[in-house]
Amino acid sequence: MKRFLTICMLAGLLIAFQACGGGNDPKSVMGDYLTIMDGYIGDMEKSETAEQVAEATNNCADRMEAIVPRMKAMMEAHPELKDMRGENVPEEFSEYSEKIKSMGPRMMGLMGKLMQYGNDPVVKEANQRFQKVMSSLKD
Repeated sequence: MKRFLTICMLAGLLIAFQACGGGNDPKSVMGDYLTIMDGYIGDMEKSETAEQVAEATNNCADRMEAIVPRMKAMMEAHPELKDMRGENVPEEFSEYSEKIKSMGPRMMGLMGKLMQYGNDPVVKEANQRFQKVMSSLKD
């Protein structure tokens, strides 16, 4: 009975994973990444304390940890996408251009919050964790 329940749970998780995107195709990964970053920026914009900044940063790190394997797989399969930044967006990703451009100024505001609370130990710890997750993309 335990084995049957385990198999059912795994099958359910697989179906849920596929239904929620989760693919390694570039558009799916890019869409999920932009959703994560947009959420992070929104959380940071609402943050008014060091604890809230740390929580927003840790939540983003959690989401990024989940997507890093997909991003690595995408980069491996499509090395031409590694330099996709700002104005350097390939035609097939033009649907994301406006979102990417609109996030730029908001990211600058995020930097202000990080500087404001950057010396707080909980924010330092959260930033270190976030940086570690992001640097794992290069491994």
